Amino acid sequence: MNNETTWVQPTPLRPDGINLLPFPVNALPPIIGDMADAIATTTSTDVAMAGTSILSAVSYCFSGMYRMSAKRDHTEPLVLDTLTIAEPSFKKSPVISLIKRPYIQFAHDWNENNKQDIFTAQEEYKLLESKLEALEKKKDVTAKEIAKLRTELSNMPPSNFRRIAVDDVTPESLVNLLEENGTLLMISDEAGMLGNFSGRYSNNIPNLDLLLKSWNGETYISDRATRASIVLKKPYMSICLACQPYMFDSMINNPVFRGSGLIARFLYCFPVSNIGYRKYDTQAVPEAVAENYKRLIYKLLGKKFAYNDEKELYLHFDEKTYREFVDYYNNYIEPHLVTDMAFCKDWGGKYHGELLRLCGIIHCIKCALNGVEPAENRVTLDTFCNAIEIGEYFREQAIYAYSLGDVDLGTVKAERVLNKIRSKHIQRIRQNDLYKLCRCTLFKNAADFAETIDMLEEYGYLRRETVPAANGCNRSGVMVYINPHIRTQ
Repeated sequence: MNNETTWVQPTPLRPDGINLLPFPVNALPPIIGDMADAIATTTSTDVAMAGTSILSAVSYCFSGMYRMSAKRDHTEPLVLDTLTIAEPSFKKSPVISLIKRPYIQFAHDWNENNKQDIFTAQEEYKLLESKLEALEKKKDVTAKEIAKLRTELSNMPPSNFRRIAVDDVTPESLVNLLEENGTLLMISDEAGMLGNFSGRYSNNIPNLDLLLKSWNGETYISDRATRASIVLKKPYMSICLACQPYMFDSMINNPVFRGSGLIARFLYCFPVSNIGYRKYDTQAVPEAVAENYKRLIYKLLGKKFAYNDEKELYLHFDEKTYREFVDYYNNYIEPHLVTDMAFCKDWGGKYHGELLRLCGIIHCIKCALNGVEPAENRVTLDTFCNAIEIGEYFREQAIYAYSLGDVDLGTVKAERVLNKIRSKHIQRIRQNDLYKLCRCTLFKNAADFAETIDMLEEYGYLRRETVPAANGCNRSGVMVYINPHIRTQ
C-alpha cells in the first residue's frame, strides 16, 4: 500500500507561505546586501533571514541620531524590530552570529581604547562624592555651597564601559543599561527573553512599557521604593530576534503582547526551508565581503559613539519623492487596510511608518558609503523604491504571520505527531504504538489521540487500514501508513 506513486502532497496544516514574495536582497545598499548574500551562501539558508536581521542590526547605528520626517507632525526614528520564525536546524545561530560579530568587536575595541579615560572619570566622580559627603558633615557649611557641589556632581557626564548588544536581559537590568548607554541592540537567536517581560519573574505581571517606548524613543520613568527614580528621556532599542514556531504561537496568541501593540511593531520573516538539500562545502563568506562589512559597521558606530548632541537630526524627502509617498499612502496603503490587511490592521496602521524608517536607514547607509552627511541630503525616489520593495516583502510576511494566529490546538497536536514520525523515520506503525510514542500532556487519552490521527488522515499525511491480529493477539489492529512526502515538506 505504501507505494510513493499512490501518494500526493498533503494539504498544509497551516496557511501556506511558499508563494510569498522572495526577499529583495538587491534593494539593500551595497556591502549590506553583499554580506546578506554571503551569509546565506555559507549557511545554505534563505537570504531573507540574513537580510531581515542585518537591517534590524544596522538600524541601531542610527537610533538616537536621526529621524525620518514625512510631514511636520509625523516623524519616525530609525529603529527596526524584527522577528525571524524558523524551525530548529534552520541555522539561525550562525546567521545571527555573523551579523552580530562586528558590533561585539567594536564595543570591545572602544572600551579597551578608552579604558584609562573611563577609569579616570569614574575616580573623579568618586572624589567629588567624597568631597560632598565631607562638606555635608561640616557645621559651618551653607546650603548654597552644598547645592553648588551637588549641581557639579549631577552635571558630570556618566562614564562607563559601553554596551551595544544585549541578549537575555530582565526589565530591571534593561532600565539600567539604557540609562548608561542611551541606545541598545537586543540581538539573539532565541526570543525566549521576551518571557522576562511578559511576567516570567514577576508573578505573571507583564512589564512591556520599556519595550514599547524604546521603539519610538518615548520618555520612560522608573520609580522604585528601593532606589532613586530613573528618567530615560529618549530610550531607543533595535530588536533583532529569531525564534521557533512554538514561541511565535505563544506570542501571537498572547493577549498582553497583542493588546499592547508589541506584536504590531515587529517586521516578520518566515524563511524558506531547504533542509535536506543543503551542502556542507559551501563558499565561506569572502574575506573582502566580511572586511567591507566590518569597516562599514565600524564607521557607522564610530560616528554614533562620537555623537554627543541629544537633539536628533531630521531627514526629509525631496519634493518629487514626497509626492510619491503621499500618493502611495492614499491610493495603496490605506485602501489595503480593509482588504488584505483587514486581519492585521494594527500592523497595517504602522506600515507607512515602517516604510519611513526603511527609507531613513537605506538613505543613511548610502550617505555613509558616499561620504556625505545624511541630514544635508534629501531622500530620493530611488531610495523610496528600495524601501517599497523591502516593505512589500514584510507586508506579505505580516499578513501570513497574523493568519497563523488562528491556528488551533488541534493543529498543534497534529504537528507534534508529525514531528515524532519524522524524527523516528516511521513509514508504517500500528496506531496504538504510535500513541505510546506520542503520549504527552497534549493528549487526554487514546480517543483524543485518535481525533488527531483523523485530522492527519483527512489532510493526506497518512492512511489507515485494519489489519488482522498478530503475535498471538486475538484482536485486530489499525495500521498507519505514512505519506513519504512529509519528509520533503
